[in-house]
Amino acid sequence: MRRLKRTDNVEDVFNQMENLFNQFHEKGMDFASELSPNFPVDIAEEEGSYIVTADMPGVEKEEINLKADSEGVEISAESSHEIEEENEKYYRKERSQRQFNRRIEFPSQVEADTVEASYEDGVLTVTADKDEEDGHTIDIE
Repeated sequence: MRRLKRTDNVEDVFNQMENLFNQFHEKGMDFASELSPNFPVDIAEEEGSYIVTADMPGVEKEEINLKADSEGVEISAESSHEIEEENEKYYRKERSQRQFNRRIEFPSQVEADTVEASYEDGVLTVTADKDEEDGHTIDIE
């Protein structure tokens, strides 16, 4: 029977996991949000169009980039915040930077030039009209 040896690679993995858990306990939920930079998205169909709703709390409108084509939209954002607190007993300065990037595919093609977007209270809403052309009929000879 062959004995397995502990390698540096396995130790590295365990050390990284331990560091991850330690950071989670030190930073709490702020660290958890940094681990999963994706944001929840809903896609609805309504009267010839698709409506995408994306929750992006803490992101400013100016930090959001939106690209659209006939098959979907790509939402990306880079958000950075700085917190400073000072009182008689302590001084604290923290920085955070988050990057989001997500592509949402529509169930069918849309007219890319009809895509509109609005952003209010941390919610991005994207509307796109469906492309009414489902192709054309081909005669078989």
